[in-house]
Amino acid sequence: MNIKPQHPNQNILLTSLLIVTSSYASYANADTSTSSTLNNSLNYSSSNSLLLEQYKDNFVLPFYYTQSPNYKEYQSIIPEDGKLSKYNINFQISLKYRLFSGILADNDQLYFAYTQRSNWQAYASSAFFRDTEYEPSVFWTFPTKTTYGDGFHYSGSTLGLVHQSNGRGGEQERSWNRAFVDMTFKKDAFTFSVKPWVRLDFGAKDYNKDINNYLGYGRVSMNWNIDGKSMLTFTVRNALESGFSRGYEKVTLNFPIYKRLRGYLIFESGYGISISDYNHYDNAGGIGFSF
Repeated sequence: MNIKPQHPNQNILLTSLLIVTSSYASYANADTSTSSTLNNSLNYSSSNSLLLEQYKDNFVLPFYYTQSPNYKEYQSIIPEDGKLSKYNINFQISLKYRLFSGILADNDQLYFAYTQRSNWQAYASSAFFRDTEYEPSVFWTFPTKTTYGDGFHYSGSTLGLVHQSNGRGGEQERSWNRAFVDMTFKKDAFTFSVKPWVRLDFGAKDYNKDINNYLGYGRVSMNWNIDGKSMLTFTVRNALESGFSRGYEKVTLNFPIYKRLRGYLIFESGYGISISDYNHYDNAGGIGFSF
């Protein structure tokens, strides 16, 4: 599956529309409590009446720094000055749409979701999009509450299919398809998620046969809802499988600034910060706003 990259102006327009839609969905569903503005990115299902909701984190980072840009991967799009800017604008849009509810049980739900993350060299002499990652998915959630004692409980399972791609074709294509299971546990303000996956082969030409060696066979993530006002998240991928040689770690903090304005802080390190850089090691960090 290949998605033809858009012209930067079209990309900006699409992103703007998605931000507005996501912000409206969040606003329409919010009550007067501060905690209602927080999105638990590990909670796939929802009891909201809205069909269109926020999925993963939505953010715009006016300041995003990458320590070691991947010159080899982006050689064909590097401008005449031969430079890739280390300072960029990075943003992510992520929405989910509930297709069906109560298929096999009263509370199971089937969703379609779309996530797009872009790295825009807005501060360079040639302000082009260095990289955009596209991630459509479909998943089926089975919420439950199996208590193990002392407030610790199993909160549900999710089965899904996901496609991840950089939207380019030919030798520059970086993509894969996966089936996943996500098992989520909760205790008070903590949510813990284990998400193993398996790569699917649909017979298309494979331009990144070694992608599992770098992106692994699953991820582990935990978040902490701090007083209902801020969300701290820690994610690890491909640590044990690679013998701690090709792993990836991410820490994010979503925090209130003023009324509905929220801040967002991210630090990432390892292989696969984007799918185009799946076999490239880098460190990155940024600060901005969440929606």
